[in-house]
Amino acid sequence: MNPFSGIISTNLKTLYSNAISAMLYDDACTIKSTLHYGITKYEDCLNCVYDPIGQKSSNKYQGGGPVPFPFGSICPVCDGRGKRGVETTETIYVMVIWNYKEFFNIGTVNTNSNDMIQIITFDENTPKIKKTNEITMDVDKAGYGRHRFAKAGEPQPCGFSNTDFVSCLFKRSG
Repeated sequence: MNPFSGIISTNLKTLYSNAISAMLYDDACTIKSTLHYGITKYEDCLNCVYDPIGQKSSNKYQGGGPVPFPFGSICPVCDGRGKRGVETTETIYVMVIWNYKEFFNIGTVNTNSNDMIQIITFDENTPKIKKTNEITMDVDKAGYGRHRFAKAGEPQPCGFSNTDFVSCLFKRSG
């Protein structure tokens, strides 16, 4: 007979789920973070006149633009494209584990690096994490700075035999 048989009860699983949920609420152990989805739309350049027929800049300065340029030269803001990419971002709250030695079990991935972080969040954020390219923590933690972190894996369910929470690894970029 296994002496540990029956220790993991429904009550223990509920307690674990409630404890992690309490830490993930906005005012508990979470950090306001910005998810970066990359360039998802384009806007007309504010510095030059857009040529809709040629679908590029006419390379004529648009009065009131931020960087005047001489006639006949290329717009310095959009490099003659006439459009500029706009990065889409979204704010969520995540719990961050900064020390790789304290990461939740992530299998056989080699995470022996101080450039890695692990985030934990509610499962409802999984589609957002799957779409994101990078994340920025909106605080300056001592010794970490305000670095952007590139996604280093896909979100994985974490919990005590439930799928209420996900974790994901990110590696410091740039």
